[in-house]
Amino acid sequence: MPDKNAFHDASGAMAESTIRIKDLHEAEKKLVLLVETAGDALAVLSDEEINDNSADQAHRERIAAFQDLASRYFSLINDVQLSLRSHTHYLAKTGSIAPSTSKSIPFKASVAGQQKELEIWTAALGIINHRVQEIKSIAQGQQLESETQSF
Repeated sequence: MPDKNAFHDASGAMAESTIRIKDLHEAEKKLVLLVETAGDALAVLSDEEINDNSADQAHRERIAAFQDLASRYFSLINDVQLSLRSHTHYLAKTGSIAPSTSKSIPFKASVAGQQKELEIWTAALGIINHRVQEIKSIAQGQQLESETQSF
């Protein structure tokens, strides 16, 4: 078992490395929440069963639930990104990671990852839009069906 003093400096404050490891652990937990939130959002979109007679109300509830989950998802992404950038900046500042010596584009100037993320999000939005259109058409079909039954 490690000595408790190994995690503290001479003044009794927690060592920088200990703080950073704890922060990275929190970022890891947020990544797990991120995946769970994405799964929950997909479950809301794929739920085809409408229990109420009011299809409109059910659709509004789905939209509100999805918007809440999407907001949570983006908040978690932002938290994780800020944490990782902070640690990367710290490691570069302390010399733990050296800047690239090759003639390739440096990491900070590269947009390949951002472009790939944009492609992924564009495809995801297309799928979500398609699913929303399906839900709308189902609701319109049920509304027409109930109108014809009332005559």
